[in-house]
Amino acid sequence: MKKRNLSALREGLREAIEKAGMDVPSGGIHIEKSKTPGFGHFAVNIAMSLAGREKGDPRAIAEKIKAHLDPVLFEKVEIAGPGFINLWVEQKFYSTECADLAADLEKYLSGVFEIQKKKPIMLLDTSHPNIAKPMGVHHLLSTIIGDAVKKIYKRFGYQVVNDNYLGDWGTQFGKLIYAIRQWGDMKLIGKNPIPELLNLYVKFHNEAEKDPGLEDFGRAEFKKLEKGDSENRKLWEFIVAKSMVEFQKIYDRLHVEFDMINGESFYENKMPAILEYGRKKGIFIDGEQGAWIVPMENPDEPPAIVRKSDGSTLYATRDLARIKYWEDNWHPELMVNVVDVAQELYFKQLFEVTDKLGLTKAKNVHVKFGRMQFEDGKMSTRKGNIILLEEVLDESEDRAMKLAEEKGIELSADERKELARIMGVGAIKYNVLSQNRTTNITFNWDKMLTFEGNSAPYLMYTAARAHSVIRKAETDAKEAAKYTLELKEPAETQLAIELLLYADSIRRAAQEFKPNLIANYLYELAQEFNVFYNNLPILQADSEELKKSRLLLTVCVLKIMEDGLGLLGIEVPEKM
Repeated sequence: MKKRNLSALREGLREAIEKAGMDVPSGGIHIEKSKTPGFGHFAVNIAMSLAGREKGDPRAIAEKIKAHLDPVLFEKVEIAGPGFINLWVEQKFYSTECADLAADLEKYLSGVFEIQKKKPIMLLDTSHPNIAKPMGVHHLLSTIIGDAVKKIYKRFGYQVVNDNYLGDWGTQFGKLIYAIRQWGDMKLIGKNPIPELLNLYVKFHNEAEKDPGLEDFGRAEFKKLEKGDSENRKLWEFIVAKSMVEFQKIYDRLHVEFDMINGESFYENKMPAILEYGRKKGIFIDGEQGAWIVPMENPDEPPAIVRKSDGSTLYATRDLARIKYWEDNWHPELMVNVVDVAQELYFKQLFEVTDKLGLTKAKNVHVKFGRMQFEDGKMSTRKGNIILLEEVLDESEDRAMKLAEEKGIELSADERKELARIMGVGAIKYNVLSQNRTTNITFNWDKMLTFEGNSAPYLMYTAARAHSVIRKAETDAKEAAKYTLELKEPAETQLAIELLLYADSIRRAAQEFKPNLIANYLYELAQEFNVFYNNLPILQADSEELKKSRLLLTVCVLKIMEDGLGLLGIEVPEKM
């Protein structure tokens, strides 16, 4: 298979290193865009990496590599500083890459990633709201980070199964069932389910503070549910169904889809086999007061508990059953859990117990993220302490509408409303996904909804600008793919170089589970395109060949902007 993109450049460097009598480091060859245009298109520090192992001078090693580089691919090579190799790539390479990218971006990326017909499988655990409770803004992070990871890995060549692991089981449902029977009005619940169910749940706890005996009634109702009591089962199914209708409204607004939705209840009948197996293998041993535990390899860490002293199971027991179910049904290469950083120890223990039991050959990953924090203090809400996700989406769309009106965007009322929806939801998603997930995520309305700086509206406006040029030129991607690049100005060359970095941003985002690497790339691409757009005429270029060259670059920018924002789950309006 023909090497594409930066892979072709890496292959050229690898061959030169081997011809120079050296082995390529296990970490591979890292290629960066040159920070200063006059010092090449790309820079490589491989000579410094090899110097220690080869016990040689980095500059001398760099000269050896330079002597064997293909002059057809690399039109110019210079050694700089302590041993950096600065590379200039010949123009024909850019032209071929851009033409293929414009013709069929998905096929182009498949070639870059060398995607095979038989795709590896990833199972993904995301979102997990709690039944009978409203979705708060804290559910946003797992939901949209997980959705972006799903889309990135699908583009990277995986078959991804996204599982919304609902909180739909436990003693709280016994308490809720009791509260419904004591104080509930089924007609009111049917009309406005989540607020009514939440009110009843809160009422139970308020009453239980006055009369602790109510806790026993709640536990008794849940035991009846566990044993299959028909009335309790029917009421529980009603609660789940009504909750899912409300959740789906949020997911529809976010354009998030799941391949399956298996809550904790799904694994109830699958846990006994796990407990029996772990006990039989001597991995689940007796702890204090008869609880079943698994000691950790690190003696300073507390043991994992898989069964309480009263015989009841825990979240970990269900997770072990889930992992076995995933393995038995899909035999995935990766199992990924998108859950906040507070659960770091829990997942470390879960994965260690999984390994001890030998439940799967898959690599288990905890994609952790920080907490949502607000620059202007707590976001206000009319419905108590929970910051409702629905309210946040409503406010974002309202602010986006005002932004569109202030900008004086010439659209019909319906078009403006649709633009406000796209910008509002996109701004929230981009605000989260453009930040490094391993830190706390800062929520800032002013930075989110602006046409300046690193924001969704700025990227959307850049894409719309490219769309406008292509529309006025009365051309399309298929036609532009036939054009040839003529890189005469620095802004053209810089833009062509940036286009080649897209695939690597996807590769790194997948390997590190960091959507922000794609967001960062898109922002840089938008900046390069806007320099190009503002300084060089496209439709009024000096020659037809130059016009076509710049149109090809514009088409490639639009294709990547739409695809990249799509990987982040963000829509792109045609007009702004």
